[in-house]
Amino acid sequence: MAGDVLILVSAGSAILGIAILRYSWRRTGRSVPQNTAGWFLLAVGAAGGWSGAGAWGLTVIMLVGTAAACIALIPGAFEMPKASRRARAAANGASGAEAGDWRRGLMTFALTGPAALVVTIAIALAARDLAMRWPVAEADGNVMVLGLVPLVWPLLTFAMLMCTKRTSQIAMLAIPLTLSLVPLILLGGRS
Repeated sequence: MAGDVLILVSAGSAILGIAILRYSWRRTGRSVPQNTAGWFLLAVGAAGGWSGAGAWGLTVIMLVGTAAACIALIPGAFEMPKASRRARAAANGASGAEAGDWRRGLMTFALTGPAALVVTIAIALAARDLAMRWPVAEADGNVMVLGLVPLVWPLLTFAMLMCTKRTSQIAMLAIPLTLSLVPLILLGGRS
């Protein structure tokens, strides 16, 4: 019972930490005390999750924090950039979206979010399929999938966001997807 209360308090700490970080990062000038408080609350939440239920508790708290961050960032995807940011981006030679070009932002979100997740899951399943051909226990293969997805997805998304051309982003999805489907199709998937 005490572990459940600790998990709930830790989840609240993680959500509050994300809210403080989102508020701090949205401001024009960054606040070191607010950033420190946000990260501290996330660390407290992680420590409380671990104390309450070990690795499982830590996982639950990280999922709660990640969900809170996703919810907090959704409105930002549809906000128009301020003129000063566009002017600075143009001065730096960066290619930013034009004002009112919400379709481009939505396409970037769709490619780097759900599409990149699908590609990442295909990569993880292909790695599991290849691992099952060696003497790897089925449970270890399943854990491999659960471990690879949160590692590969942010890396793929980061790489895609660094590309300035849409064709490069699509290629970064198509090539790994094709390569990950080869073992699944040619070798036949194993359950």
